[in-house]
Amino acid sequence: MSVFSGEVPDAEAAHALGRHYVSAVGKVVASHVRNELTGAAVFDEPAIGLAPTPREKWLVCRIAMEEYGHHLKFQRLAADLRLADPQSHPPLSVFEFELSTWVEFVVLKAIVDLAEVVLMDDLVGCSYLPLRRLALTLLPEERFHVSFGAVRTKEMVGRADTRPAVQDAVDALVPFTLPFFGRSRSSNNEAFRRWGIKRRTNDEARADFIERTRTFVEQLGLRYPEVSVSWNG
Repeated sequence: MSVFSGEVPDAEAAHALGRHYVSAVGKVVASHVRNELTGAAVFDEPAIGLAPTPREKWLVCRIAMEEYGHHLKFQRLAADLRLADPQSHPPLSVFEFELSTWVEFVVLKAIVDLAEVVLMDDLVGCSYLPLRRLALTLLPEERFHVSFGAVRTKEMVGRADTRPAVQDAVDALVPFTLPFFGRSRSSNNEAFRRWGIKRRTNDEARADFIERTRTFVEQLGLRYPEVSVSWNG
């Protein structure tokens, strides 16, 4: 597969390359528009009520604010590219997880948000420079969200009353997150790599996620679920 090696400085240059490039980069941008908004609405906002202390509520408010901010910044990229309404497609299935406890939320931040970091890491070499710059800008905030969850997950593993709930959340969330990366056989991913928008296959990104989360979970002395790097829907 021949790979585009140029850099595309703006939306005008993207359109000059043609509809196939705009379609490919537009799919990545539109997915982030949907997913940043949905995650803030279905996970972060409800977690404000679940948070046990005023400080935790304040930090979750910060996370929600940042995620809504990410949505608005990706929405700006979508508008620049003159994309059709990104909300016309459904968000990813991971957002169907029914969050009900504070333990679930902190494990979710440690695990599910790490999937977002893995995907955003792949955009720091993106051929579309506005998307590359935005990924570089947002990665520190995404890493903060993961660290927020990881620190609190470690604390809860050390308590006899919450350790079993952490294991239950890990067992539920790791498999639930794997479709986040897309199907093993994906024409969209082929287009992303052909145009230099992403570097890795979906399975390579999923394997990276599994390796990182397995290390985290096993260092806590917990059991990691049996999972596969392949997923075909």
